[in-house]
Amino acid sequence: MLHGTERVYERPRPFLIDHIALSLRLHADEGRVDGVAELSLRRVATSAGSQILRLDAVAFAIESVSLRVTKRAGGSPQKRFSAVDHVYDDEALEVVIPDHLREGVLRVRYSAKPRRGMYFLAPDDAVPHRPRQIWTQCQDEDARHIFPCHDKPHVKQTMDIAVQVEPGWFVLSNGDLVSGRAAQKKGDFRYRMRDALPSYLFTIVAGEFERIDDTVGDLPVPYYVPRGRRADGERTFKNTPAMIRLFGELTGVDYPWTKYAQIVVSDFIFGGMENTGATTMYEHILLDERAAIDVSSDDLIAHELAHQWFGDLVTCRDWSHAWLNEGFATYFEHVWRRHHLGEDEYQRGLSVDLRAYLSEVGHRYKRPVVCQDYEAPIDIFDRHLYEKGSLILHQLRIKLGDEAFFAALKLYLGRHRGGVVETRDLLRAMEETSGQSLEETFEHGLLRAGHPRVTVKISYADQLLVVNVKQSLGSDERPFVFDLQLDVALPGKRRLQRETRRVRQGGDTLVFPCDERPDYVVVDPEMIIIGSVTVEAPADMLRKQLAQAASGRAKTQAADALAKRDDPTTIAALGETLASGRVFWGARAAAASALGRIRTPDAYEHLASAAKTKHPKVRRAVAAALGHFRTEAAAKLLARLAGDDESVLVASSACRSLGMTRQPLAYDTLVGLLDRESWADVLRAGAIDGLAKLRDERALAPLTERTVYGVPTRARRAAISALAELSQSREIRETLEELLEDADPHLRVSVALALGDLDDTEARGALRNQLGRDLDARVRRRIREVLRDLGRKNKRDLRAIRDELETLRREHRELMARLTKLEQKRAAKRPK
Repeated sequence: MLHGTERVYERPRPFLIDHIALSLRLHADEGRVDGVAELSLRRVATSAGSQILRLDAVAFAIESVSLRVTKRAGGSPQKRFSAVDHVYDDEALEVVIPDHLREGVLRVRYSAKPRRGMYFLAPDDAVPHRPRQIWTQCQDEDARHIFPCHDKPHVKQTMDIAVQVEPGWFVLSNGDLVSGRAAQKKGDFRYRMRDALPSYLFTIVAGEFERIDDTVGDLPVPYYVPRGRRADGERTFKNTPAMIRLFGELTGVDYPWTKYAQIVVSDFIFGGMENTGATTMYEHILLDERAAIDVSSDDLIAHELAHQWFGDLVTCRDWSHAWLNEGFATYFEHVWRRHHLGEDEYQRGLSVDLRAYLSEVGHRYKRPVVCQDYEAPIDIFDRHLYEKGSLILHQLRIKLGDEAFFAALKLYLGRHRGGVVETRDLLRAMEETSGQSLEETFEHGLLRAGHPRVTVKISYADQLLVVNVKQSLGSDERPFVFDLQLDVALPGKRRLQRETRRVRQGGDTLVFPCDERPDYVVVDPEMIIIGSVTVEAPADMLRKQLAQAASGRAKTQAADALAKRDDPTTIAALGETLASGRVFWGARAAAASALGRIRTPDAYEHLASAAKTKHPKVRRAVAAALGHFRTEAAAKLLARLAGDDESVLVASSACRSLGMTRQPLAYDTLVGLLDRESWADVLRAGAIDGLAKLRDERALAPLTERTVYGVPTRARRAAISALAELSQSREIRETLEELLEDADPHLRVSVALALGDLDDTEARGALRNQLGRDLDARVRRRIREVLRDLGRKNKRDLRAIRDELETLRREHRELMARLTKLEQKRAAKRPK
């Protein structure tokens, strides 16, 4: 973690809030909310100093604070509210509670112009198509900008929510809509939430939407989308009912709330938010016909839905245990994928998670998954929390078996339903249902930073299969403990022979008697090692694994290992896998990637032949691989894919690769695509990325033009990153520094990262200034990381070295390819 980060502990809580009744009037044009909050409280402590109730409340104009005692020690309850002593410092409201109060209701009248938590959208001259909307986003601790509360995940309360908006608008909130149609027409909406929820799961969305009705039995499952997007909404959300049924069956707990609504808003600051019973989604979840060719929103839908059990029904006690929310939600994306698409897709999804986690460790930091060290809670909502948390659950499922694993989830959810949980609660449930001791597994996976970095070398001699296992360890790092699974394919055997050994040392040699040399050996076939695994094996074994293995994971592992070889036999084997429509697309994509890394003319021919293959995800991998060939032929092929492919993601990938070819024709092609509309603006972003990789300074002007407000956000962010890659000039640094104050937090993150890529220490002043005033903790975290690294990596020199190394590698491979062909010709002319 970053130097200076302090450990976070929860504050004292002498009073509990059991219920909040909110009455809010939203003023869309002013960005203001007028509110009355009535908080039902009870005393839980009698120690000295317990007369102070402290509530989170940021930047309120407080009109009055009053109290009604409903239960008192030695007296009658009050019938009316009376003014009560209080202190307010713009961050917290402290109220003096009489000693005799046992239960009461605190009423706070206030108004606020929230700078976080509640967001007011309206069109303007630069973005005339933006709708008028109001929506909330309270995770992690931003409900305090909307109403006074204990803004912590371990405090739950029931709620009554009354919202007044302009006539003609619709309002969605938690719980059941209890206001009549006449009131709704006037803009008065009332919701009643009879199940307790933490403040971060509170939601209000107001605006004009089209409703699509769906159900699961008697459960209403409505989808709210922008007007005119009904077909896209039906296409996008159609699998929601099946997901609800599946998750209920697997967990043994039916969907817990009285409705499940999903509503799509504009400019949302996250992908989705699992507000209890009413998830908010960003606009890019809606798929048009072209995007739906090879994009699915099922992952995001499954993720937010799974939170209704993991996070909403049972909630992490504090943010240090937030993997119990996010790890489960991420893992259930894979659970749905396995059910819907099969085992190969499940394994593919897990491998994507693993790469994401390893990238964060390699480029940013490592930390324990369960971690109390952070500046703001959002700091730890990262690849450790989501992806590594998901992989740990997969590991536990394999270790326990499906029956015990899902029985543990049923026990865990049932035992803590409506409450809060810590990691030990899941540990105990899993130990009870499986009979296993899991402390070592939890310690190595969740409580310890880092992961095993393993090289597995396979050889065969004297009827022995020898597997050398070596962990790469730091000077003060003790070995990780993990299970190493091997699937051994013996000649003539239809089934693989499974071998499992517990590895506890930094280096180990495993020996298995084998009468015959195995055809191949699959390392970690179920992907239970959460770490980096490098496989070294004889080339013929790897080629047999590529050709004969049944699973996509086994084929992908072989393709990745074969990418280090450039002999004709290996290239032919990879080309055959790429061309086969019977092979899982992920393995074919791995073969394309391997051919791209090999970079010989023969490898190019296989890729070019596959450029029109039917599967769009394979074409996308082919387009990415073609970028390794700096030839006119490759550039022409990529230009066609960029302009004509039916898949927008293939076209976007082709744009990036086209820039990588550094060919003259690339510039005009990419500039011509800069303003072409597409789903989520992925085509324009791909063209911008391509121009950055082209390294043609003529692109500076059109890229700078696309950093301005009014250009879609994704394109602006791509242009910002591209400028830093294309030029290290003072003018570019100053352009980026001016964008540090942009209203979009995602864009400010991109600006901070771009300034880090420039590696110009003159940017320290602007970064420090923004660090001191930025309200978004995600932005502050990135700025702190950039300031930590600025000037240390000599990125400018490294960039030149990388370019030179890339040129040398390409020339070396071309030379080796020519030598190989000459040797083949010479061998063919020799007399037999």
